Amino acid sequence: MVGNFRSAHGYPLLAVTVNARARALAVSEDAIVARRLKRLPTIMDKLERYPDMNVTTMQDLGGCRVVFESVAEVEELVEALRSSKRTQNQIVRYYDYIRDDPGPKTSGYRGVHLVYEYRATQQAFHGLRVELQVRTALQHAWATAVETMDLFSSSGLKYGRADTDLERFFVVASSLMAVEEKTTLVPGATDSLAALETELRSLEKKVGAISRLEGYNAIVSQHAHSNRRSALTLELKRREQELTVTVHERIADAERRLAELEARDDDNLDAVLVNVSQIGQLESAYPNYYANSTAFTEFLRGHL
Repeated sequence: MVGNFRSAHGYPLLAVTVNARARALAVSEDAIVARRLKRLPTIMDKLERYPDMNVTTMQDLGGCRVVFESVAEVEELVEALRSSKRTQNQIVRYYDYIRDDPGPKTSGYRGVHLVYEYRATQQAFHGLRVELQVRTALQHAWATAVETMDLFSSSGLKYGRADTDLERFFVVASSLMAVEEKTTLVPGATDSLAALETELRSLEKKVGAISRLEGYNAIVSQHAHSNRRSALTLELKRREQELTVTVHERIADAERRLAELEARDDDNLDAVLVNVSQIGQLESAYPNYYANSTAFTEFLRGHL
């Protein structure tokens, strides 16, 4: 039932995406536009995190994303969409996580969200809602890095369940990007540029986020297009920042190895199991994965 309800959002999502793509390309021919239906495991996870939420009230079962180079281009598209009188699909919610309505999230997430309600010709889909996200390339690079870190280290960054220092690293990184883009800084990270750079340097020594992401990129490049039903175990020695990757032909072997590592109860050791199929999903969700990841690490290395 959930799968069918999610699938029903495909048509409204297509309608919103077609309109967004046409308007985005009018702003910049380099605009990147992509759409997706929310994956079932992600839906289930969200319901577990928000017990009062209902599948029928989710506004992002269907999602469209537009990525531009600059904040000015983001704002030009958003203004064009909000002021349009001819579209049949109505914008019912608007969130500006770049400026001040409500401003950047405390996690460091930035972007603009427009929630559309389908009201066009196909009566069967009336009332269904889909979400349009508009971001800059820097904001998108930050989001890609969060997804990557969560996949490979099970850090829980996206859901506020990560190590305090790692969460702070991404908050400071986002504020540095906001300084670059001359927009509102992330709450709790509003110090001067020099102070933010000093804090980032200290955090990188503790968590090694940049070096870890560079290692994860190498894993993706090697395994993203593999057809094997295999799994990887990743062993990260925190203090030494040494990452060991082992390929297992059988999931059971990978699970056994993970159990062995976890049984050591070593605070210096981070161990995680990743299915090769998950890596392929990461790349499909972020088609410009390599460019995004490199942009994030290069930007921060420039500040270090």
